[in-house]
Amino acid sequence: MAEHRPARVWVMRSLYLGLSFFIIFLHLLPLATGPNRWIAPDLMMALTFAWAMRRPEYVPAICVGGIILLADFLFQRPPGLTAGLIVVGAETLRARAVANRDMPYFLEWASVAGVMIGVVFAQRLLLAVFFIPAPALGLVLQELMMTIALYPIVVMISHFVFNVRRPSPGEVDAFGQRI
Repeated sequence: MAEHRPARVWVMRSLYLGLSFFIIFLHLLPLATGPNRWIAPDLMMALTFAWAMRRPEYVPAICVGGIILLADFLFQRPPGLTAGLIVVGAETLRARAVANRDMPYFLEWASVAGVMIGVVFAQRLLLAVFFIPAPALGLVLQELMMTIALYPIVVMISHFVFNVRRPSPGEVDAFGQRI
């Protein structure tokens, strides 16, 4: 019962925002002076989708949209495009979270990978439709594959470090509603 107090939900939402700010900060640090041969995975998308599958109440759409929109501005991406697509992806996973509660982890991973692929290809399609210069396809696919490969690590860290777990079948929230 102590797991789902309203204060716990707000603490976890604040933790999500804090982790997202930390990821943005790490991306903005000038750690290398030369060009990179590889591109880093999209940790914010992996974190958002992992928490949306495990505990959807921890990642409300307004928080996801706001923090990804801030990242769009800071990373000089088309404003709102990535934010909108990740919100749609997170809401898609949120809608299926109750049905996916009993599925094996491999199927969860495949489901999230499918949503990630959909987000990336929708982004490429929208960039092409509006004649906005897009990054090289090889780099985008490399980032996508690394993000999909990193998803189990994000889930494991979320599970063991931050205690973001799937709800049990009979679990109720602070208002007595089934989760």
